[in-house]
Amino acid sequence: MDEGVCYSWKVHPMAKSPAKTALVLLVCAACGILSYEYTQSGFMSAVAVLLLAGSLIQFFAPTHYRVDREKVEIKLLFKTRTEPLSKFKKFILDDNGVFLSSEPDSKVLDQFRGLFLLAGPGDREKIAEILKGVFDK
Repeated sequence: MDEGVCYSWKVHPMAKSPAKTALVLLVCAACGILSYEYTQSGFMSAVAVLLLAGSLIQFFAPTHYRVDREKVEIKLLFKTRTEPLSKFKKFILDDNGVFLSSEPDSKVLDQFRGLFLLAGPGDREKIAEILKGVFDK
């Protein structure tokens, strides 16, 4: 592969699974109802629903990923996160994507130090091809 190789993809879990979307919306509504019953305040109920929805932003909004031989970019709404691949020591393919680990050996706290890239089955193989060229050096 040449040095200019890159791969981009988009993940939008809300659009992908209507059943999960219905369940998440039901939980958000239940949170609003329960918080209203507990506080008797419409404002506090709205705050509770907004906080819950904000914590689930990766589910509700599409996430755009871009991987090349030097960095990985993650764009979510108005924020772009860029991480150099030199920060990571290995990658692991998962059913739901690719995990980039900052530790060469698996550790208990690996999930808190690494970066998980959501991807579909076809995307995982293309990402792995690019990453093999980086980590096999």
